[in-house]
Amino acid sequence: AGQGTLIRRILTENSIRMCRLLASFLVVVCLPYAFPFAAIPSTKMPETFGSLKRLLELQKHDSSKLLAGLRQNVSRKRPTGHSLSRMSGGSSETSMGILVFITCKPGTEDAFKEASLNNAKNSVQEAGISRFDCVQSINDPTKFVLVEVYKTGAEGQAKHRETAHYLTWRDTVADMMAEPRTAIKYNTVFPEVYRGWDVPQGLSSGGAETGKDDLLAVHVTVQCKPGTENDFIQASVENAKNSVKEPGIARFDLLQNQEDPSKFLLIEVYRNEAATLEHKETAHYKKWRDTVQDMMAQPRSALKYTSCFPKLDQNWKYPL
Repeated sequence: AGQGTLIRRILTENSIRMCRLLASFLVVVCLPYAFPFAAIPSTKMPETFGSLKRLLELQKHDSSKLLAGLRQNVSRKRPTGHSLSRMSGGSSETSMGILVFITCKPGTEDAFKEASLNNAKNSVQEAGISRFDCVQSINDPTKFVLVEVYKTGAEGQAKHRETAHYLTWRDTVADMMAEPRTAIKYNTVFPEVYRGWDVPQGLSSGGAETGKDDLLAVHVTVQCKPGTENDFIQASVENAKNSVKEPGIARFDLLQNQEDPSKFLLIEVYRNEAATLEHKETAHYKKWRDTVQDMMAQPRSALKYTSCFPKLDQNWKYPL
């Protein structure tokens, strides 16, 4: 009986030791899989369980480094207020806006404009395109900007580049370029829905424009201090919603740079020069100016253009 008791005690103690060793083994090998952000060390399993403590410390060190990196990456990619609205089920519908900057050789301005207007007229009939504006610099007539808005994003742009009218335009203007074209990609912020960006149905269905209204397009470039993007968007959308109600304003768009979310573009389209002065006397503009003053990383800059396409005021106007 005494021998049996001794054997049972030895077996029990050995079982306890094995359970402890097995538990330690599971902690080292299985814990990384249970913790989704943990790093699995490349170190091989030690030959003796005496090294378990050192291996656990290594595991903890690697996991801490990875977690710190993840926290830093999440901070860099902090969503803006506009993206938060979409994430929370808001009504925002975001398109991709591309600004293409062009400098022609002197003397080719009219030929470039003619080719670009033909391309734009056909482009706004594409299903994936909302707008295809063309504006010309007031200070330097050799400089143009194409404002292309794709409601289907990169897919819409890719399809556009396969069209006959784009290929014709590309080949026609190739020898007119004074320097390579450059482009900046944006996400649309305001208007907040596709309908606010679409050209009128008469234009998108191939209707011709008779006559010409000389509108003034002002492109205002803004860079905010990091961390103020959401507040800037909120203030700017409020200002834009009031600005489009002014009799002298046709459009008041807001776009956010895809590469650098702290950079924004305001596209303000006025019916005449006097309307720019009237706008700056409004209560909503002054409120916006004072609200965003401390958010600026650098002074705002503005460039003035005259409208080439669309030609008519009614085809620029924001649909209230």
